Amino acid sequence: MFKFRIIGFILLMGLLGGIFFWSAGGKWLFLAAAPALVGAAVGECCAMLNKSGRPAYVLPTALAVWLVAVASLLAGFFKFEGFIHMAVILILLLILASCASLLTVKKEMLEKVLNSFGSGLLLTPSLVGLLLAYIPDPCGYWLIYLCLVTKATDTGGYIVGTLTSKLPGGNHKIAPNISPKKSYEGFVGGLLLSIIVSLAFFFCVPHAGLWWYILSAVVLSFGSFYGDLTESAIKRLCAIKDSGSFVPGMGGAFDVLDSFIYNGLLFWLLYTFKDVL
Repeated sequence: MFKFRIIGFILLMGLLGGIFFWSAGGKWLFLAAAPALVGAAVGECCAMLNKSGRPAYVLPTALAVWLVAVASLLAGFFKFEGFIHMAVILILLLILASCASLLTVKKEMLEKVLNSFGSGLLLTPSLVGLLLAYIPDPCGYWLIYLCLVTKATDTGGYIVGTLTSKLPGGNHKIAPNISPKKSYEGFVGGLLLSIIVSLAFFFCVPHAGLWWYILSAVVLSFGSFYGDLTESAIKRLCAIKDSGSFVPGMGGAFDVLDSFIYNGLLFWLLYTFKDVL
């Protein structure tokens, strides 16, 4: 398992390196890889529901989300004015199409439509927001910032949570029925590491004020934590350990993106007001 985790990590680093440092083709590599990852995450969510006896349409839902992601990125790449509005319109069309299908399907198909609709609505808006973080800066500054600050919560939480669990009496669990290992001590550790990473961006290459970087770290840390809890709740409901095997040794696409379930939209709100603070 450790060998495959190393392989998966190397593949991800190679992909990210190509996206951020290949000036001629980086954005096209991102266009190919990012929507595929998002579509796979949505498909995995539907597949988990299927395995637990809660039927959903895997392929149509994943394909619809993939098309929304591709169209949104193309609008951004070609400097289409209001590409954020394009993304919102596409998401609304997806929701309207799902709602319209509820009026036309047969009774025995209704549960599959509802489960598919729920999975798409849970993941699509925020994950598309995550992809669009790449657009404002062709060097990928904001996407790198969002990814590192978000994942710092996971890393800091894991390190501090593991260390404090070995103390006499252990640590204090937050939601043992959903995620038995998550603790208040680990959350504080993740929050502090997120703030440190965010401040590192401020002191190295500032694109906003100091208070914005601090506020952003706090908001994204909470978003990361609750995104992780959300996927844990779904996996516990479905009695599944990993959402899939999309990334060797690291689980599925949903496992990789769970911290971003809310952070895509949260980041766009923060980005909108970055010149205020």
